[in-house]
Amino acid sequence: MGSDKLFSLRRVMKRRPGNEGFCLELESLDVMRGDRLALVGPSGCGKSTALDLLAGVLRPDAGERFLFAPQAEAPALDMLELWRRGREDRLAAARLRHLGYVLQVGGLLPFLSAGENILLPCRALGNLAAQRESVRELCERLHIDRLLRQMPSTLSVGERQRVAIARALAHGPSILLADEPTAALDPRHARLVLGLLAELAGERGVTVVMVTHAPDMAVEAGFRLVQVVTASDGNGAPLSRIRHAVQEEAA
Repeated sequence: MGSDKLFSLRRVMKRRPGNEGFCLELESLDVMRGDRLALVGPSGCGKSTALDLLAGVLRPDAGERFLFAPQAEAPALDMLELWRRGREDRLAAARLRHLGYVLQVGGLLPFLSAGENILLPCRALGNLAAQRESVRELCERLHIDRLLRQMPSTLSVGERQRVAIARALAHGPSILLADEPTAALDPRHARLVLGLLAELAGERGVTVVMVTHAPDMAVEAGFRLVQVVTASDGNGAPLSRIRHAVQEEAA
């Protein structure tokens, strides 16, 4: 796996049980360091499932390759092998240190202030002192520095989303995953929030993979689109497939 690849997946599959279930196949997905990718496709096609697979919170049902290299100078993590060996501790440690996640409606803890929510991953990693100045600058850029003592319930939807972005970036992750982060916002505020997310991630060297139903807006913010293609598995069951790969390394 080349040092510029953050993720490299081949034929990683996840099936949803039941008669209404479907199969998501990440046929080939390479995420390069610094990429800004937007997964697009119809509702229910498995875009959010793909994010949860990348985050290591959803166990694949099968796969040929699933490598995650959050640090270019360190060996890649074999995610399939970690799942096979039941190493949820290693998966959790990788998520905590190297991933940031932004949900549709922020996912802030309601019993913590905005500032406490933002600092939560830094406290968990024990690097609060080292990140404090960076977090201060981040909050200023997102125009939430005056909101840090407020509780999430007192914030607008747009303010909560900006707090969620700050929390996802505060600890200096390698990759930020965002599940329709602007879905609850009007178009003007959606463009503002998405532009800030892309700008801050670029400045901090953070790779972004986002799910969106607004491809035009994603392209405006500098994202490259990755289409989730839907079809049938031959037995009448729905099948979703993602294919986005760079040229393989020479054997």
